[in-house]
Amino acid sequence: MSKKHKKIKLHKGHVIYGLIAVTLILILYFFVDERAAIFFNKIRHTSWYNTFDSMQYTVNVMVSALPYAYIYLIVMLCLKRFFYFEQFIFVAASSTFFASCLTNLLKVVFGRYWTETFAKDNLSLVRTGTYGFDFFHGDIKHASFPSGHTTVIFAVMTVVWIMYPKLRWLSVVMCSIVIVGLLGCDFHFPSDIVAGGFIGSMSAVFIIHMIQTFIRNVEGVKVEE
Repeated sequence: MSKKHKKIKLHKGHVIYGLIAVTLILILYFFVDERAAIFFNKIRHTSWYNTFDSMQYTVNVMVSALPYAYIYLIVMLCLKRFFYFEQFIFVAASSTFFASCLTNLLKVVFGRYWTETFAKDNLSLVRTGTYGFDFFHGDIKHASFPSGHTTVIFAVMTVVWIMYPKLRWLSVVMCSIVIVGLLGCDFHFPSDIVAGGFIGSMSAVFIIHMIQTFIRNVEGVKVEE
């Protein structure tokens, strides 16, 4: 990219978004999640499963690419070629890393049971009729909430949405693909996905705001000679 610097515009009202997300999560938890999980479990056991499963591969690639993204950025810094595209890579990678760490922490705090029994005979809604949270007992058997895949795709695509407005259609398409894939495989409850989407988006906004604040503070520092 030819532009070395470009201010990224953010929008206010994130507290309102948070309240909306929490309200929607509660509605889904009490009135939708159980029925949705049972419905999508029927779809899971059809020939469409492989198609839905493949729709999540993009997220796995993004997570695997994190170390290489930072290596690329280090090389570009050494070559003094840190332009707008490199800024995008840095913000996207940092947002993904931060959002993933936050999601893993919240999984431990909430300890939600899975929709289905996937491994290690975990309790689940479909197999054992277990539904709800086991707070502060999060492990591989209690890690449904929030959705990690949704968190990652929303973190990256929120950065795309903000930094490349002309590609907002791509953000919508990519997030939709992952959501459909997760539901089609019955990997998560709808409320897990809403929570993951909110955490991913707000993580990206937080990282962008933090970077811009840091840059302004550094530019305002006077060095005494």
